[in-house]
Amino acid sequence: MVKISEIYRAITELEELVRNGRRILGRWVIIDEELFATKLHRMRASLPDEIRKAMEIQRESERYLRAAREEAQRIVEEAKREAEKILERARQEAERLVSESVIVQQAEQRASEILNEAKQEAETRRQETSEYIRNALNRLERFARKLLEVIEEGRQELQK
Repeated sequence: MVKISEIYRAITELEELVRNGRRILGRWVIIDEELFATKLHRMRASLPDEIRKAMEIQRESERYLRAAREEAQRIVEEAKREAEKILERARQEAERLVSESVIVQQAEQRASEILNEAKQEAETRRQETSEYIRNALNRLERFARKLLEVIEEGRQELQK
């Protein structure tokens, strides 16, 4: 297990490097880049595994969220296309019924039923999409909570 003192020592070394650097115009400091990179690498290597795991979990959650958004967008687009197709078929069916039917009233009634079915189908698709998005966001929320727990454990470990 990494000792917190190693991290503090590395921070102190970086501070000394900056403090001992060559000053320019009062507030700028020139330091040895290679020495700085070496000390920074040593400090990074001293970080507890929990922090590295938390960073990896964060990257994974960002990928998961991006994928969920893309999937949700794809589903919404697909539902819209499907609804448009259904409405177009309903319009075509309504036109056919009007042109073929002697009784225009029956054709209008059938067209209305088809439109209502199309609207119901579109609403069902929208609800299914919303449910999928809700579920994906719930999974993401649980994942984020776990991430926060790992981060808190890392912080507590650093305070020991």
